[in-house]
Amino acid sequence: MRILDQLGAGTLFVLAIVDCLLVPRTYTGRIWIFGTGLALLFAAMLNVLRLRNGNGVRGLKLFCITANVTMLVFAIALMASIGKSRTLQHPQVPLVGALLLAETAFSLRRSN
Repeated sequence: MRILDQLGAGTLFVLAIVDCLLVPRTYTGRIWIFGTGLALLFAAMLNVLRLRNGNGVRGLKLFCITANVTMLVFAIALMASIGKSRTLQHPQVPLVGALLLAETAFSLRRSN
């Protein structure tokens, strides 16, 4: 299970970086898209830290769970707001949602 956790956290990290790099430069609302990518990147970094931490930093697991749940709610709200057909046209949105759900489940496990 730890390998899947590491793979999910790493994939989320790479996807967040790619998301930040692919923000259209000509779009007037690009700062909001970039901010969403940064929020996803911070959640991914917390997951990577959680995996490397062990029991060193108190409260890190709780912050990680909070970040995962918050970003998962955002992904679900995004899918609901754009509708099923547009969600299926952009498979990265449900992929990120699934990764966040998995990382939330891994974060909630008793032993890391």
